[in-house]
Amino acid sequence: MQIMPAVDLREGKCVRLTKGKPGTEETYYNDPIDAAKYWWEQGATTIHIIDLDAALGLGDNIEIIKAIVKEVDAEFQVGGGISDIEKALTLHKLGVERVIIGTSAVKNPEMITMLKEKIGSKHIMVALDHVQGKVAIKGWRDVSTFTAFDLAKVIEDKGAGSILFTAVERDGMLTGPDIENTENMVRSVNIPVVAAGGIGKVKDVVELARTGVYGAVIGKAFYRNRFTYEEVLDALK
Repeated sequence: MQIMPAVDLREGKCVRLTKGKPGTEETYYNDPIDAAKYWWEQGATTIHIIDLDAALGLGDNIEIIKAIVKEVDAEFQVGGGISDIEKALTLHKLGVERVIIGTSAVKNPEMITMLKEKIGSKHIMVALDHVQGKVAIKGWRDVSTFTAFDLAKVIEDKGAGSILFTAVERDGMLTGPDIENTENMVRSVNIPVVAAGGIGKVKDVVELARTGVYGAVIGKAFYRNRFTYEEVLDALK
């Protein structure tokens, strides 16, 4: 299982939110490039970047993302406010390995197929962020009528290469991941699933690994020094 440190961008800084709510920011790096370099030096092969400003419709951090990708020799998956094919293509051309599409893919799954024809499935990750099994959209401000599991089958058929599955109510809470729903998601599709939300201790990562997920995104637990990257790798061995 891959361990993917999170670098969330807000007003040019590396922050963490609680349940994705603006106003709960905790700043950990004034320069997000330093954060990405740190995780790369720790051994991370994939770094997870979310542009919170873009997700909330409050601008973007595209220049910072461009600088990170240029300066850090890791793979990146990037999301937040990717509302059209043009922006997805822009990020892909910068060197982003996987573009993460959320609200747009939920509202218009055909966008996945169109993007697949341009960059290929392996570069497309769809975010299914859920609240009690229902998919949250628009930066988690609205909850749709779609269940994550039904929608997962649709987006797989449309050409998504992987799924980012986040438990919104657990995000930033450090209270443990949603193991049951994650297991259900892994069983629902044949494409890789990356889990996020709730990880607070090494044991949580080990339990997630048993679900069969391809990877786990870890944010606040790392930044609050609950455990180190090396400790996670040792536990997974």
